[in-house]
Amino acid sequence: MKNLTSRELLYLEDAGKMFESIAKTCDFAASSAVDPQFKAYLQTLGQEHKQWMSATAEKGQKALV
Repeated sequence: MKNLTSRELLYLEDAGKMFESIAKTCDFAASSAVDPQFKAYLQTLGQEHKQWMSATAEKGQKALV
C-alpha cells in the first residue's frame, strides 16, 4: 500500500466532505421541490452523484493496494 502524505490525506478528506455536501444538498432540494418533474430530476441527479462517489471510491481503494 502506498503511504499518503498529510497533505494528500487532507485533500482527500476535504474532497470527501464536499461530495457528501453535494449529496445532502441534492437530497434536501429534492425533498423540498414542489414540481414533480423537477423533484424527479433532483432525485435522479442525487442518485447518479452517489453512484459516481461509490465507483470513484472503489477505484481509489484499488489504486492504493
